[in-house]
Amino acid sequence: MPEFAAHIREDGTIQSVEEHSRATAALAEKYARSVGMEKMAYLQGLIHDYGKLCADFSDYICGRNSMRRGQIDHSFAGAEYLQKLAEQTGDPRIIDTAFLAARTVVSHHGLHDWLNESGEDVYLQRISKQERYAEIRENARRMVSDEELMQLLQQAMKEYGAVRRKIAAISPGREYQAFYLGMLERLLESILMDADRTDTASFMSAANTEMFCDAQKLWDQMEQRMTQKCDSFRSRTDPISRQRMSISDRCAAFAHHPIGACRLIVPTGGGKTLASLRLAIEYCREYGMERIFYTAPFMTILEQNSDEIRAIAGEESFLEHHSNVQQELDGAEELEAYELRADHWDSRVIATTQVQLFNTLFSGKSTSVRRMHRLCRSVIIFDEVQSIPLKCVSLFNLAVNFLTKVCGCAVILCSATQPCFEATQYPMLLDQQESVVGDCTDDFIRFRRTELIGALRDAGYSMEEAASFCVEKFQENGNLLVVVNTKAAAAGLFEKLRQQTEQNIAVIHLSTNMCPQHRRETIADMRRLLKEEKPLICVTTCLIEAGIDISFHCVVRSLAGMDNAAQAAGRCNRHGENPVCPVYVINLAAERLNNLQQIKTAQKISRQIIGSMPEQDLLAPEVMSLYFQKLYQENGRLLNYPVQDAGTGTTLIDLLAENRHRYGLHQQGIQPYCQAFATAGRLFEVIDSRTEDILVPYNTEAEELIARLNEVRTPGEAAGLLRKAQKYIVQIYPQMKTTLNEEGARYELKCGGVAALKKEFYDPAFGIRSGAGQPEIFMQ
Repeated sequence: MPEFAAHIREDGTIQSVEEHSRATAALAEKYARSVGMEKMAYLQGLIHDYGKLCADFSDYICGRNSMRRGQIDHSFAGAEYLQKLAEQTGDPRIIDTAFLAARTVVSHHGLHDWLNESGEDVYLQRISKQERYAEIRENARRMVSDEELMQLLQQAMKEYGAVRRKIAAISPGREYQAFYLGMLERLLESILMDADRTDTASFMSAANTEMFCDAQKLWDQMEQRMTQKCDSFRSRTDPISRQRMSISDRCAAFAHHPIGACRLIVPTGGGKTLASLRLAIEYCREYGMERIFYTAPFMTILEQNSDEIRAIAGEESFLEHHSNVQQELDGAEELEAYELRADHWDSRVIATTQVQLFNTLFSGKSTSVRRMHRLCRSVIIFDEVQSIPLKCVSLFNLAVNFLTKVCGCAVILCSATQPCFEATQYPMLLDQQESVVGDCTDDFIRFRRTELIGALRDAGYSMEEAASFCVEKFQENGNLLVVVNTKAAAAGLFEKLRQQTEQNIAVIHLSTNMCPQHRRETIADMRRLLKEEKPLICVTTCLIEAGIDISFHCVVRSLAGMDNAAQAAGRCNRHGENPVCPVYVINLAAERLNNLQQIKTAQKISRQIIGSMPEQDLLAPEVMSLYFQKLYQENGRLLNYPVQDAGTGTTLIDLLAENRHRYGLHQQGIQPYCQAFATAGRLFEVIDSRTEDILVPYNTEAEELIARLNEVRTPGEAAGLLRKAQKYIVQIYPQMKTTLNEEGARYELKCGGVAALKKEFYDPAFGIRSGAGQPEIFMQ
């Protein structure tokens, strides 16, 4: 058989299709070991590039013809060959196994919709192609015998059967089974994609691009460092320190029995991060887990806690994966090394955002799909789990079920305000012994530092009345944090408070109209004023609730969800500096929430709870549980991620399961499952992406970056400058963009794809302002 080229290095060295296929298969086999599907993965790797077994592709790789990248479809041939080989047996189990493997081969460069918008069978179309197939078929038989493929198929069938039994055990109906089988297909796709790209990168760089770290040795080292840290705390005798150690010790003890999905309910200030990490380390040592993932919804929480985790894990074994890290990297070499680890997720301990982890499970981007298999046999800590968007709740529940029941993961749900994920249409399957710390009543009593007080009025508060109420509470307590629901309300109340307070009182505004560096410096200023016990009022939005470590004597929170009130309370008397401090909930009549239906629904439920429980501690876990039950009941279908598919209303749950609308258009009826993976992946987003970035001239460095981006000549130079400019970028909605354009405040930079703000439209107190001198008033 002639040697067919899969890849060629700059020095002319060729990697043959057989070399690449065998190496990819071996890597895939290793990756799949954690889910017991080694032979299935080996089979995928072996046949994934059959389409390269032709003279045209070899000539293209070696530059002997004029064909362009992507012109030869090399993904269909292996799938077609395997499907036809399986059909010769007449055994439906073999055929079904080949069907799954073949679909992953067809999609190893990107996800597919198995039925298109017209109901046509995309898989059948792909495996019916005849381009160069006769030539490929003969060369394939010389590379891999049919006997070897059949033996692998027989072994893969047994593996697939075992996994299907696990899925059947957690599937009360066909829809669940279809969803979980779709997750399995994505997992196998992830294994193949990563193996393929890893072997290619290793060949092209003539070096091993995979990181190796002895997991058990690392867990032992981390346990020693954690013990040393705990010992330093254990010597403290004050009641708060003793209670933190009690929580930590209960977490360590909990690790000695099997965990699927459990809850870590810890009050604010209870040492949740270190306690959850201690549980994860002990569990990894006990059960030989592969990785620890820590995920948080907000960058502020992630950056704060990553330093703690890095100190325990060690720099070499730890990856902090989010966009802000890239801003701090110097030079192309350092950036390339970081991106390699971020693409692989092969570090043993990884801290990442909730967005990145959700994208790994549901986004259509190949970089996201590729990482999914790294979650298998991991301990996954979801911090501040109450922040999961309503539209993602059902997807999250089903994903956790798949990760824990099929992939061998241990999931720890961390929050003082735990949602009732088990009481939804698609419930999470929590462990029978779900609470890590057992009865947490005593923990909440000992850590009680605030009292949530309803101060609601039938007609609500005008801006003037709200400002007067805030001034009164400030005078009683010495400093005050005010949290409202919209940027417009924050700006308006800030102006009223400046009018009603004396000049020696620092009144500070904080919102996402300010760039990250501006916000960072404003928070640092507030911390300094609080430390010096200077009079201070801060008016802000819910961004302050995103894990920012700051403590006021009193908080006023505009009515929203009970979880929002609890998070605001976490910025009050945070370190127990004083006896119990007040957190007031008021209703601002002036807040415009017409386009914010979810907040209006949360307000209605919170008002019911506050009004019906006058004697109850409104921050108690049972109150939060009741709130989430009502919230989930009220929102119903929203939890399933509603979308439009070709003008028809459906949900991401359905697109990733039975795909009923498209299946109704489908006439041939040969596919048992016909998920729309590509469409669902394109539609999925954790955070609304309707925003656009604008670079603001906050300080001299920002102005210099804007000037340089207006002169830049190469894409590489622009990319480097944009990384450094991230801390000066504000995300704006279409309404604001229109207003700024009308006022001549926004202009496009010559580097392309980036806009900047004129200096006179950026205010040191408000951030972006309109030309009329008014702060931006849009509600988002």
